[in-house]
Amino acid sequence: MTVINKKLLENRTHKLAEENSTLRHTVGYQEADHVGILFSQVDRPKYAAVRNLAKQLKKDGKKVDVLCYLSKNGENYDFLYNYITSKDVSLWGKMHSDAAITFAQQPFDYLFYLDLKSNIYLENILAMSQAKCRIGFYQKQGDDILELMLSVKKDPVMSEVIEQIFFYTQKLGSNGK
Repeated sequence: MTVINKKLLENRTHKLAEENSTLRHTVGYQEADHVGILFSQVDRPKYAAVRNLAKQLKKDGKKVDVLCYLSKNGENYDFLYNYITSKDVSLWGKMHSDAAITFAQQPFDYLFYLDLKSNIYLENILAMSQAKCRIGFYQKQGDDILELMLSVKKDPVMSEVIEQIFFYTQKLGSNGK
């Protein structure tokens, strides 16, 4: 993707975030029914951590949808999840993946964005998202696309930070119980 295409995508994402009129609010974890997970496929340990999170959410009775971003030479290890690539965005920065658009239209109770580094493709989906509460890791530019951000230490172990984000999500609406 060229610098110009990247800038167009960033501008479109910012505009989508501003224009998105979805009512954002947090439901308690016990009341949540539908959860989405967005992540960039980086390596096997991250994939395993995301898969474990999805299993735990399902064990707790949640419907779970997962969408991942695959880089040019990325691998979708077990082919369990829908994915997008940079080819799913037009030269003008418009997302044209049916999987991504359908995912963004889901009224998730929670949408987890599990990337430590900014991914402009997934952030575009977050900006379009109809999710009630979007949760991810702290990034300076993420305050208009996430309702809840967790700060993590430098060079964290992905499985540990995903467990941490799940732990705090379970506390939502529980009054500390």
